[in-house]
Amino acid sequence: MDYANREWRYSYRRLFDICPEKKLSKVVSKALSQYSALTKAWDIEANSTWVCRTYLATKMILNATVLTNALEHSEEAGLRIANPYYEYYAALSLLRAVVYTLPTVEWSDGELISVSHSRAINLAFDWLGKFDQDTAKRLKALTQQLKAQREVISYRAPASGDSILDVEYDLYELLILLSELAQFNSELLEQSISKNADPSSFVVKAEYIAQLSGFEIKGFAFHDSEDAYRLDYLKRKMPRPFNLTATMTEGQTEDFIGAWDADEEGKFTNGSPRDWQQIFDLP
Repeated sequence: MDYANREWRYSYRRLFDICPEKKLSKVVSKALSQYSALTKAWDIEANSTWVCRTYLATKMILNATVLTNALEHSEEAGLRIANPYYEYYAALSLLRAVVYTLPTVEWSDGELISVSHSRAINLAFDWLGKFDQDTAKRLKALTQQLKAQREVISYRAPASGDSILDVEYDLYELLILLSELAQFNSELLEQSISKNADPSSFVVKAEYIAQLSGFEIKGFAFHDSEDAYRLDYLKRKMPRPFNLTATMTEGQTEDFIGAWDADEEGKFTNGSPRDWQQIFDLP
C-alpha cells in the first residue's frame, strides 16, 4: 500500500482515513525519530525484549480475534451476559498490542507485559491522538464505556439484564484502528532497525523466552509450551523484530485460534481462516 510517499507492508483499512497524507508524513517523521533513539543504541538486550514485544503484540491481535468470534457465537446462542466481557477484553487486548509497540515505553524487566488497564488506555489513545485528536477522544470514551459496562455485569448484577446497557456503537471501528496502529508502529520499528542496528545484535536470549513461556500469577505457576515453541522459532528463524504481519505465520494463527475450538461437534468453533479477518488481515 502506498500512502504519504511511503510503501507500507499492510493494506490499512481505517487508520489512514483519519489522517491526511501531509499530516501522516509528520507523524511518521516524529515517530521514526523516537524509534531511532532506540535502534541507534541497539544491543542484544534490546533485540531480545523487542522480539518478545512484537510477538506479544501478535498474540493480542489473535486473542482479540478469538474474543470477537466468541462474541458472535454468544449473540447467536443468546448468551448475552458474556458479551460485555468479550467486547471490553477484545479492546484491552488491542490496547496492549499498541503499548507493546510504543518506542516511548520501557520493558521494565517484563513488567510491561501486565500493563494496567488505565495505563494501556491512556498510552494507546495518546498515541492515536497524533493521527486525529477527535477520533482518539471518541474511541477512548467508547473504551471507558465498554469497561464500565463490563463492571456493571461484574459488580452490580443488574436485575434488568443488559437492557440498561448502551449498544449503539461501532465496536469494530475501535478494534480495527487499534490493531492497525500496532501494525503501523511495528513497520516503523522494522525500518529503523534495518537502517540503524548492528546485525551482530540480532540474538534472542533464552532467558526472555523463559520469561514469556513460564510465569507466576498470584502465587500460581503456569507454563505454555506453545509460547516456548513459537519464541524458539523466532530465535532461530527471525532473530530480530519485524512488523506484525511478517512476524505472524499461518501455523501460529491456526494453532492459537484453533486452541479455543471445542472438541465436540456442534459446540463453539472459530470457523475457518476466512472467519478470522474482521479485525486484521491474518495469514
